[in-house]
Amino acid sequence: MEKEKYLKIAMESLSKVFSEAGARATIDVMAKLKLSAVSDVDQNLINLCNSTLTERVKMLKGDAIAVQFHKSIKAASG
Repeated sequence: MEKEKYLKIAMESLSKVFSEAGARATIDVMAKLKLSAVSDVDQNLINLCNSTLTERVKMLKGDAIAVQFHKSIKAASG
């Protein structure tokens, strides 16, 4: 999957949980730290990023929302 497509999916998923500014800040950091050197995101990297984002949601919003978020982003990103 193209990196930009994945980032768009992640942004849309996070925007359902956080404010748009909060979601954008999270995506910007992830893009710099985890995805800076890639143009395509393979399934292993997608899984790693989804897990990282889910942990952030879990810390800030709790387990129930994190479970819903993980299902949502996993379905959207394959």
